[in-house]
Amino acid sequence: MNSKRTSTLALIVVAVALPFAGACAHRIVAPTPRAETPSREEKLVLAYNGEDGRTALELLKARARVRTSSSDLGELVEEINGVRSGEGYNLIYFVNGTMAKTGAGNYLTRTADRIEWRLIGPRRKP
Repeated sequence: MNSKRTSTLALIVVAVALPFAGACAHRIVAPTPRAETPSREEKLVLAYNGEDGRTALELLKARARVRTSSSDLGELVEEINGVRSGEGYNLIYFVNGTMAKTGAGNYLTRTADRIEWRLIGPRRKP
């Protein structure tokens, strides 16, 4: 009887513990490996505040020596104060820390805007 009682008790313990073990196993989530985004070399070229009603390009030209070329999308900034685009490096402007989504000649700034022109290099492999 003692052996039968021990077996019954063991069966009850397993029956009670099994659902908890399953619940715990489902809560463990292995992190998904994320591919690292290759870093880029980045250099601040020029920064200035916006002015209501003036474009980012207009303000840039008022503050720096600028060379542009024409494209179907408007004027493309190729050089600012001797810093040039080329060989995988591009002059890109940011508004309030975010890369702009329109050309500098089309973006009407506001007084609260902070415009930054950065030279962005090609992606580097990790």
